[in-house]
Amino acid sequence: MTVDPKILGGGGAGGVDVTRTRPALLAIEPTFGAGVLCPAVHAALHRLDLGLDDVAVVNLVTRAAPLGPAPADVVVATFYNVSPRLVESVIPAVWRTASPEAILAAQQAAFAPVLAAALAPLDPTELGELAELARAASETAAANREGRPLLAGLASLPWPREDPLVIWHAAKMLREHRGDGHIAGLVTEGLRGIDALVIHAAYEGWPGEALRDSRHWDPPAWDASVANLRRRGWLTEAETPESTPKLTAQGRRRRRWIEDRTDELAALAYEPIGDAGMDRMIELGAKVMPGELRHRHRRTRTAASHHPIMPRTSPDRGIRQRDRPCHGRMQQPPQLHPAEGFAFR
Repeated sequence: MTVDPKILGGGGAGGVDVTRTRPALLAIEPTFGAGVLCPAVHAALHRLDLGLDDVAVVNLVTRAAPLGPAPADVVVATFYNVSPRLVESVIPAVWRTASPEAILAAQQAAFAPVLAAALAPLDPTELGELAELARAASETAAANREGRPLLAGLASLPWPREDPLVIWHAAKMLREHRGDGHIAGLVTEGLRGIDALVIHAAYEGWPGEALRDSRHWDPPAWDASVANLRRRGWLTEAETPESTPKLTAQGRRRRRWIEDRTDELAALAYEPIGDAGMDRMIELGAKVMPGELRHRHRRTRTAASHHPIMPRTSPDRGIRQRDRPCHGRMQQPPQLHPAEGFAFR
């Protein structure tokens, strides 16, 4: 498939509309989530005897694997907002059971037929066009990988041949490209990983314990972050001991700066396809992603199981799902998205 030459290479020296980078990524990002949540993938990893019975841990291991057998400290640093306690409970022990290469191969082999079946009814010409646009943006991101370690790990892997897998690989690369840039903004503001989670909860009005538990932080660490952010002027005083803190006017301005800077840092990847290419990605993504793969961003102030974060999977649930393939019905895990800013990791 060849993209219209008026689109490919259409960015030019004038750059792109940075506000389009978020929806362009969201057009293909559901494939990333499906590749983490799909029961066929969990079954394949179970056959490696990894003991990964938690979706958050599957996410951690499969995204860390492109870095090679990295030690826990490296994974903590690159993932940014995950509790060191969670990382150290899995890494480096998991690499002694199966190599990163074996884990990635098992994930792709299990997910490839599921993704192909889900996308099979779609127009192959448009699917190929989306793959070409996404790959063009991803290759530009990879060529500018300085300071983006998770992107660099993915960039070291070979490109798959099939269009559905190309879209999946590109989604992962563009996701990490944006995410690594986002972390640069957070670090510039002197924020730690747990601080980003607290600020995200305050901005969205979500229950703090849901975000806290999703990244396995303990209550004392969370409370210390809240107190520190109040001292720094990010958060208001709580109206009651049980209420969720809110961002101050200063906190909202500083958060907005980080989000805008994230858009700006992500824009470089999309320059080869320009605004027209991003708009085409958005258009095609809406057409070629089945309903089950589309992003479902639900907000709630109640149960953490309905919170827009990857839910933890119990061992029993993992066993029940182990022999049940997706049959083309892949759901986007309810998680925080890099295209939506804070705390996406």
